[in-house]
Amino acid sequence: MEQIGFVGVNDKKDLLLNVAKVISKLNKSVLIVDSTIMQRLRYVVPKVASTPTYVSEYDGIDVAVGFMNLAGICQYLSIPSINYDYVLIDTDNPQTFNSFMIPKSKKIFYSTSYDEFELQRSLEILGTLREQITMTKLIISSDINNKHDEYLEHLLENFPIEWNKEKVEFPDMDNDRNATLVNHLIKQVDIRNYSSTYKDSLEYLISLILEGVVAQSEIRRIIRKK
Repeated sequence: MEQIGFVGVNDKKDLLLNVAKVISKLNKSVLIVDSTIMQRLRYVVPKVASTPTYVSEYDGIDVAVGFMNLAGICQYLSIPSINYDYVLIDTDNPQTFNSFMIPKSKKIFYSTSYDEFELQRSLEILGTLREQITMTKLIISSDINNKHDEYLEHLLENFPIEWNKEKVEFPDMDNDRNATLVNHLIKQVDIRNYSSTYKDSLEYLISLILEGVVAQSEIRRIIRKK
């Protein structure tokens, strides 16, 4: 099992669904864990019981909602340990950032726009760091430029963070938001209607997650498949 952390207060639920869909089509088992304060996936993925914590399925993707750690998921599923190939953990608060031991994750993505609220809230999350971690920037914004990136690094310059040279950028565009809305309506995770730019970024992000495990050409084939 490889745990991948996605840290940040921006809405990542649909991006993680798209990532998980592609990984599952590459014959790898994947679980999304929504450990955010708002738990947005609770309103997308149907409950299987009237419980505050549950694991359910959405268009072939397993999603866990409401848990504070992996042990709780194991207990819910009555298994001794997590048996997924990849566990994608979405966190936007210091509690689950630490209870899921995000700093120990195989890879950590710092997900944000350049919105001041999102940047300042991330200081609260990362302010609990007591050891150096390595993170990759995952920028989702309609205005991606070096000046904003320099400001981001300035805010976090005194934190024990080493940035990977790789950076993933998703331009926030109307047609991609529309593709997401269509997916909500049809209750499916369909990547075909996203822009070529979005698909390129999705391919790059997944290639970083699956580094050395699946060839990028195979990832591209799945994403571009009609």
